[in-house]
Amino acid sequence: MHEMKPQTKKDFVLLILILGSIIAIGPLTIDIYLPAFSAISKSFSARESLVQLSLTTYFIGIALGQLFYGPFIDRYGKKLPLFFGLTLFFFSSLACFFAHNIDQIIIFRFFQALGACACTVVPRSIVRDIFPPQESGRVFSHLVLVMGVAPILAPTLGNILLTNFGWRAIFAFLAAFSIICLIVTHRAIPETKGFNKDEKIRDAFKKYFGILHDNHFVICTLIGGLMMGALFSYITGSPFLYIDFYKISPGEFSAIFSINSIGFVIASQINVRLLKKFSIEKVLAKIIYVPAIAAIALVAVSANANPNFWSLSILFFIILCSCGMIMPNTTALALAGHPKHTGSAAALMGTIQFSLAAIASFLIGKFNDGSALPLAIVISGCTCLSFFIFKKFHGKSS
Repeated sequence: MHEMKPQTKKDFVLLILILGSIIAIGPLTIDIYLPAFSAISKSFSARESLVQLSLTTYFIGIALGQLFYGPFIDRYGKKLPLFFGLTLFFFSSLACFFAHNIDQIIIFRFFQALGACACTVVPRSIVRDIFPPQESGRVFSHLVLVMGVAPILAPTLGNILLTNFGWRAIFAFLAAFSIICLIVTHRAIPETKGFNKDEKIRDAFKKYFGILHDNHFVICTLIGGLMMGALFSYITGSPFLYIDFYKISPGEFSAIFSINSIGFVIASQINVRLLKKFSIEKVLAKIIYVPAIAAIALVAVSANANPNFWSLSILFFIILCSCGMIMPNTTALALAGHPKHTGSAAALMGTIQFSLAAIASFLIGKFNDGSALPLAIVISGCTCLSFFIFKKFHGKSS
């Protein structure tokens, strides 16, 4: 279904800006409060591991919640589920703002994630409705450019809000941002597929089971999901590594995080250029080597009791840049074979990928010993397993 495809460059840019801003809610909600971990811990006299748990529960919520949205998107269209998700996100953000203890933060972050799920699933399914697979790879890369502004600015913005108004202001900002997205959704989001009476909610698991029989979908989803696991491992573990181990300030950490995010975005735009000349499969086959090699080097550097700051940071940068190229391509390839049930396919893909990210995040918290090695091992495990799956199964799955 390509009749909704933007007819002018202005329409295309506007669509990318809107969808990218909505998808950005997910990474924004994660990254903006990373500098506030210590402040939240002190505010509630809670262990930092409990604050880290609020990030893990967010990952769990955004993984499981996507399964709920898939069949509703297929039946009711894109806008109604997105309205619901943004509204839930708004009230959950307010609840975090008024929280009285760390346990409430952990619980409300879970519901905040359930709302944010819609912001992940709906834009992906809209892109799949409008664009063919090769072009959707470029569109997803363009979306990374817009949503990539969130992790670039979020830590700095979070640090400004934290320093001037306290950590609660971060959740007030998120509530306000969701209201803006609600208004934009109402006025500008296209309804690529409306209500479909033939789609039954009760058939949800039957549809999911059918999609899982598509080996190509599963392989591409796992490759992208493991790279997402590496990305979220860094998001979870880097605040403690840099601030506690290397003793840098929250402001300096925000700068490092922003540099990595810029690299992630630039890599995604290089991917756009490459996809104009080469097939999406060929680009993926070449770039998949980069994070695997860098991850092995990362473990070697981290095995030292006092790993070199710059060596570690450069290797993190290379791996995160690779994510900016691999993840858009695997997303496009995974959804390519499911034009009829774009909502369910996008939801199942998101659930698998964020589940892998949640597991990786949990492992970082579980085995964190104050050194760089646990983070390096988890990231290396994700990237090397992603490489292995690609070499072993991709190309044999169609």
